[in-house]
Amino acid sequence: MSKNIYIKPIIAFCLFILIFACSKDDPDPVNEEEVITKVTIEITKVGSSNPMTYNFEVEGHDHDNEGEEEDHDDDDEHEGVHTEIELEANSSYNVSISFYNDSDPADIENITSEVIEEADEHQILYEITDELSGFSIASASNDTVDSNGSPLFQKTTWTTTGETSGEVIGYLIHEPTSKTGNTRTDFGGSTDVEIEFEVHVE
Repeated sequence: MSKNIYIKPIIAFCLFILIFACSKDDPDPVNEEEVITKVTIEITKVGSSNPMTYNFEVEGHDHDNEGEEEDHDDDDEHEGVHTEIELEANSSYNVSISFYNDSDPADIENITSEVIEEADEHQILYEITDELSGFSIASASNDTVDSNGSPLFQKTTWTTTGETSGEVIGYLIHEPTSKTGNTRTDFGGSTDVEIEFEVHVE
């Protein structure tokens, strides 16, 4: 009888050690990155209620070619062609950028809210080329900020002065190593999304 009294606690203790050791070997849960296939920029001139909407297909997710043979010659003809955004001189615009997964047209996912919720792990950057003078992009008063007070740049104010034109590259950066700078290399991290467009101010 006394043997059973000692054996049971020993078995229980061994089971506890085994379970604890196994739980330590379990890998940490992986936070899978969302698939983003489309980016939308909505631009509204201050004082106007008529927004201009620009859609960008994310590279590698061209739905028009799904199930069809690739036409490399046709692709070459379109290299370097960017969306052109027409703005007026001496004006300000309220701008918002949104991210979607439209892989399934019947079930389009808006990824923007997840980017906002994970503001600490994300940064939106508009890289402005040198030839686009007199044009600036600043965080809007209703923009999201992360836990350190750094703006996400999901909502921005675009300001123009005189006539100008040039290229802008937009990025959604994942886990940036810095949240200040003017070029992509200043921020580090990895690129979730990259889009290009031309701004024409007249």
